[in-house]
Amino acid sequence: MVPDWLVWIAVCIVAVVVFEVFRAGQLLFRNLRTEPKLEAANPTRSEGPYPLVSVIIPAKDEESFIERSIRSVLDSDYPNLELIVVNDRSNDQTGRIISDLSRTDPRVKALHIKELPDGWTGKTHALFRGAEPARGDIFLFTDADTILRSDVISLAVKYFAKHKLDMLGLLPGFIERGFSENVVYAHLALGLSFFYPLTDVNDPGKSAGLASGSFIMISRDAYHTIGTWERLKNEITEDVALGKLVKARGLRLTVARGPDLVNTRGFASVPAVFRFWKRTFYGGLEKSVRKTLRLAVNYTTLNLLPIFLVGSTVALFMGDNRPCLWLLLVLSACGMVLVIAAYSYFLHKERAHWAYGLTAPLGIALSAWVALGTLLTLLGNEGIRWRGSTYR
Repeated sequence: MVPDWLVWIAVCIVAVVVFEVFRAGQLLFRNLRTEPKLEAANPTRSEGPYPLVSVIIPAKDEESFIERSIRSVLDSDYPNLELIVVNDRSNDQTGRIISDLSRTDPRVKALHIKELPDGWTGKTHALFRGAEPARGDIFLFTDADTILRSDVISLAVKYFAKHKLDMLGLLPGFIERGFSENVVYAHLALGLSFFYPLTDVNDPGKSAGLASGSFIMISRDAYHTIGTWERLKNEITEDVALGKLVKARGLRLTVARGPDLVNTRGFASVPAVFRFWKRTFYGGLEKSVRKTLRLAVNYTTLNLLPIFLVGSTVALFMGDNRPCLWLLLVLSACGMVLVIAAYSYFLHKERAHWAYGLTAPLGIALSAWVALGTLLTLLGNEGIRWRGSTYR
């Protein structure tokens, strides 16, 4: 039998965890209720002016998806755009597909990169090269595995002008959602939002910055003010770094969730999600051991809720009716209810089925694994392997 004093320690730990979960849940609900919405801000389409938008897509070995991504841009209802697609050292048919499309539509310009200069990551170099010939007053950087809704550029340009923004970012949804996206990815995304909540990101008085490579709209002037992609040439999470740099330069940034407007390809497997988020945590948390440790502690302590819930339930079922065990059971159950409710609400906002919220214990356990793995990578100075290169 576990001694009373040990059970009371567990009760105190769970009470603290439940309190923190309650506070985090309040913040999440507030963020989701007050987040900016492009469609709400732009209910009708007005007539011009239509500044030239230069859409820039970097692509490396994307033969299975690049044509679909390009056509989603060309199908836009925005009347004044150019599209620059950068073939970044692809070993498949990506370059041929891009060149073929450039010959069939005058809005498409194909660029082909053969070598990667020292000191650059592949994507930042491709983005930099794509922006060099861009003629637009506004640049839109997006990914080769991303689909844009036909009206998103129009909505974004109007929102951009109305709010006098320097940069607008949209966080994407998924074209198709499965186990990886609903059970694993979303928990890891919430882990990053602990450090960069959108209320802080969208507050000009706070330094928090964030973005997703799926949709980054930035004015030409702001792009050059920050020093172009060259300023971020060795960043492994260049999108997050760009958001932080824009804020650091005193420019106006808004980031909104856009699961109805921008969608990206899902993950082939759970290990693919792990690799993606290990890279994101590694770079997005600035290779900080302190921040990564905090992330790992957050996930690890949340795992105590289902552990203590099951443990107290088993003890009570076996006839141990001590009041401290009943209190531990009630607190653990309350904590799990809060976690599941918050996660279900988040999934609902992401256009996923709320019932996946019931998988929260599994998602938290897997998220703790990723966070701990990132921490060990930092402590061991191993670097992150991504798309054939190692980054430290």
